[in-house]
Amino acid sequence: MMKPMSSVLRMRMTIAMAALLLTIVAAGCLPLGRGAYPIDVFAEMHYTQMYKSQEPPRLYPAPGAVPYKMVGDGALVVPDVSPAMNTATSEKGKALYAVNCAFCHGEVGTGDGPMLRFLERLDGPQALAPADLTGPGSVAASDVDLLTFIGGGGRIGNALRSAGQEANAPTMPVFDKLLTEEERWSLVYYLRDLQGQ
Repeated sequence: MMKPMSSVLRMRMTIAMAALLLTIVAAGCLPLGRGAYPIDVFAEMHYTQMYKSQEPPRLYPAPGAVPYKMVGDGALVVPDVSPAMNTATSEKGKALYAVNCAFCHGEVGTGDGPMLRFLERLDGPQALAPADLTGPGSVAASDVDLLTFIGGGGRIGNALRSAGQEANAPTMPVFDKLLTEEERWSLVYYLRDLQGQ
């Protein structure tokens, strides 16, 4: 025959079990690693340091920049990130254009995409229409200008951000952080194909 547990012992056991359960739950919620999950089972590569903690990030000179003072004996080499213009890069640019640009600028780049009608309903006749990428302004722009406009939010968005101001009307998204430089160059080459150049 089993002896019945006293109420004090039963209460102590309940408190001990609750404390153990609370400790297990709390340990699972502690951020033990640097990842997005409370407990890192697998280390996530995008949280690892690419440079030592006391080392500043590397800054490369602008492409085409000419040094006025050399340091050391080696020649200064600035890597050219722009891919060669060929059918493959143009096709990649076409695919990127269809996903990121055609909604506003239209299938052939004339600025008549579905977003135009939405902007006209939103802002009325003074709506800021998407740019005609086959028009004279875009044709006359250099490749580097087009790359800058794509990365900086169009001509207007880029000019406002360069001046440290925010746009009060909807402008083109800033693709600097959404697309790599190589992808933006592919878009530039596809725009040149649309323009017949």
